[in-house]
Amino acid sequence: MLFKKNKDLETQVVATEKVTKPKKLKNQALFKKGGYSLLITALVLAGIIVINVLTSALANRVNLEFDMSVGKANTISEENVEYIKSVEKEIDITVCADKDTYEQYLASYATTLYNATGSSEYYAQTVNILDKYGDYNDNITVTFVDPQSTEFLEISAKYTSVTPAYGDVIVSTEHNGKERFKHVTFEDIYELYDEGGYAAYGYSQYQIVGNNIETAITGAIAYVESEKDKKVGILAGHSSYDYTEKYVSLLNDNNYETEVIEDTLVTSISSDYDLILLMAPTTDFIAEELDAIAEYLDNDGNLGKGLIFFADATNPALPNLYEFLAQWGIFIEEGILFETDDYYRLTDDPSTLRIYMPDGATQCVTGTNVPMTETEPIEENVEVETVMNTTNTVVNAPLGSAADYSDYTEDDLGEYSGVIEACKSDTNDDGDEINSYIYAFSSIGYIQSDWAEYDTLYNKNICLDAADTCANVGDAGISFVSKTITNESFADSVTAAGSAVIRLIFMILLPIVTIAVGVYIFIRRRNA
Repeated sequence: MLFKKNKDLETQVVATEKVTKPKKLKNQALFKKGGYSLLITALVLAGIIVINVLTSALANRVNLEFDMSVGKANTISEENVEYIKSVEKEIDITVCADKDTYEQYLASYATTLYNATGSSEYYAQTVNILDKYGDYNDNITVTFVDPQSTEFLEISAKYTSVTPAYGDVIVSTEHNGKERFKHVTFEDIYELYDEGGYAAYGYSQYQIVGNNIETAITGAIAYVESEKDKKVGILAGHSSYDYTEKYVSLLNDNNYETEVIEDTLVTSISSDYDLILLMAPTTDFIAEELDAIAEYLDNDGNLGKGLIFFADATNPALPNLYEFLAQWGIFIEEGILFETDDYYRLTDDPSTLRIYMPDGATQCVTGTNVPMTETEPIEENVEVETVMNTTNTVVNAPLGSAADYSDYTEDDLGEYSGVIEACKSDTNDDGDEINSYIYAFSSIGYIQSDWAEYDTLYNKNICLDAADTCANVGDAGISFVSKTITNESFADSVTAAGSAVIRLIFMILLPIVTIAVGVYIFIRRRNA
């Protein structure tokens, strides 16, 4: 009996084990599957976190935006990117504006200071493109400085030769212990257009029709990055008055070395000078001196030199020098220019003129201008261009004429050149273009007058631009098209075939794939 009971008990235990053992195994299987699911979920979450971290880190070093604007208006061109990546110097780009309020405040400044209006998207575009410069090269740092901050006051004090306005940009770097910088202004950045031609006179407003921020900033980087030492020789021996102070200060602040040549008789000019200056000479040059200037500009056939001449109508005539300039296509007459229309005068003095860029958007103010126009150059391979000009209501008055001079007819009125560029071109042995320049200014007042200190006038800028051109330095041949903002859509680029492909992908293929994946997952989980 006892044995039988034990046997029954053993049978019961075995039966119990047979029942409970499959349940334990199933729980273990479920645990394993649950743990596997948790592990996969954890790995996925960890992967997402890692991808986010890597993306954030990468975004700080590389521009990851995808520009879908028309014409890629917010994208830096490939050519520009390649140049930016090649920059080896430490470049600081300082934007004289608060980043968050740039768009708002610049719209107001554009109206009050520049009589310009346009889409606010241009200002947003400027900020977007400026932000990208540091993305492509760790050597480039972009900083927005609030004009209300003490840091901005330090910037204003540091760059005494310029007066940064709201929205202006200072591009700078160190070279041989000295800072090189370029001041980029509103007019450098935004392309202005005046359809009726009356904005310069206050009857209408300029329209902002393009953004040159890419050209302006990359050109400024190339300018300050250049290691070329620029040396200026000032031919002072023919001038009774010293008109050099303001120009020398401007040039020194912009990385030029200046040296005065006191010789009253110039028989040769060193090729060490990148350009030479004639600051309103009062005595004429003899043939031997003009030959020395010609030889200097020719530079043994290598060109690459420049001459800047400032006239003064109150000085004696310089027939020999004027004849030399005429060979380069610059014709100067005796007399003094008077503005006959009271509206264009800034003072009661009719000899104080407004001088305009060809687009009419930028102006200088200067007095005692000589009558200067283009003429056919005698010198070979020379092209002549008027850089700035007067209004068409100007008359050539005799020297000594009173302010109420009226001895002229309508036929005597005309437009004269304020600044003329004459460029002689050739190619070197490597096939590269080489140039020598002469810049002629109708008056010394462009630089040596109180008007040159006005922030809203272009006097200093054109004088510095002339020096940069004559010294063959600047944007290193880099230029980019103006970026515009339009209301165009992509409708014109959408074809029937393209529409069919989009419909096939998003309306048929993607839904089918999504359903198939869902069914597959459902079946696997049900059979698990």
